[in-house]
Amino acid sequence: MKYSKLLLLSFSLIIVGCSGTNLFQKKIFVKEDIKKENIFYERFIATGVVKFYVDEKKISSRFNFIKNNNIEEIEFLDLFNNVIATFEIEKSSIEIKNYEKNLNSEALQKIINRPIFKNIITNFSNILMCKENPLVDSERYNNGLLRKIKNGDYVVTYITYNKNSLPVVMNIDFFNINFDLKIINWKIIK
Repeated sequence: MKYSKLLLLSFSLIIVGCSGTNLFQKKIFVKEDIKKENIFYERFIATGVVKFYVDEKKISSRFNFIKNNNIEEIEFLDLFNNVIATFEIEKSSIEIKNYEKNLNSEALQKIINRPIFKNIITNFSNILMCKENPLVDSERYNNGLLRKIKNGDYVVTYITYNKNSLPVVMNIDFFNINFDLKIINWKIIK
């Protein structure tokens, strides 16, 4: 009897937790009656998680994206926020800056410079800052914040924003590969 109550309680917590997670993902933090504009920063650190699916397997990675004027870097992190590898993002390529010794840096650099990843990563700053270049189409919420941007390569849907009008949850559709992106922390550098 004691174990059946414990089992019932566990299932209840799982169901409530899962439904709460779905509610968070579908909830849109956009107050339609207050007019806002997207804000662009040249210096910031965005810490987040990116998830995508390949061959029905979910792949996720934690990252820090650092933009300091014209210098852009992305750090991929392990579970304990230790840097696994750092890439410097340039217009034409992505160069590995440092990495853990047990990683195959040449293979990693080849993978990250494949067109699918390269196009997203070299445009990552524009995606995070909701910049509309080169734009094909866009949609806005009633309050003025961007809901969706589309160009010739990808479509970004901005699902939630924080109180500072910075995107928090977004979806990137790049040639029918979906990337779910969640920014856990924004740090604006003055």
